[in-house]
Amino acid sequence: MAEPDTNSAVVDSDQELVALAQEGDLEAFGVLVRRHQGFVFGVILRVVKNRATAEDLAQDTFMRAFKSIHGFRGDAQVRSWLYRIGNNLAINHVTRSREHPTDVVPEKSTDRSTARSAEQRDLKVALEAAISELPEDLRRPLVMREYEDCSYEKIAYELDVPLNTIRTRIFRAKRALQGSMEEWR
Repeated sequence: MAEPDTNSAVVDSDQELVALAQEGDLEAFGVLVRRHQGFVFGVILRVVKNRATAEDLAQDTFMRAFKSIHGFRGDAQVRSWLYRIGNNLAINHVTRSREHPTDVVPEKSTDRSTARSAEQRDLKVALEAAISELPEDLRRPLVMREYEDCSYEKIAYELDVPLNTIRTRIFRAKRALQGSMEEWR
């Protein structure tokens, strides 16, 4: 009886998929892409605020990951590695193009009164502007906690910062936002 080839074998862990991809198995890398593409796209979209740009940068993330798969040692989880690549590409894009991540705010049409929806839109723009003005070391943990629903432990791990430092930074970010948003109370 012939041994099953790696393409037909069921592979569960990211580490196994990475090992296969490092040996040149394109199908294994494809499984990694399908498994993590939604996550990577979401991370990037939160930074660039533009779906088309986020799609392009997500594709670039996986291209970079593919090119550097042989350098992946497994010290971090694959998801963390992809997060860092995608997040760095998104931040670099915003910095290079001199955009502010709040320039494009998707608007939902509602049946509510025009005045109420205009006020909500203005509040959203003001909040996103206040968040974008926070220093990066405060903004990133806050966004990860409040918009990406990450635990404090995950944020500390992803940003390679002690857990208590993350708690302090999120507290300071929220306090700074309260000051910036005082007129909206």
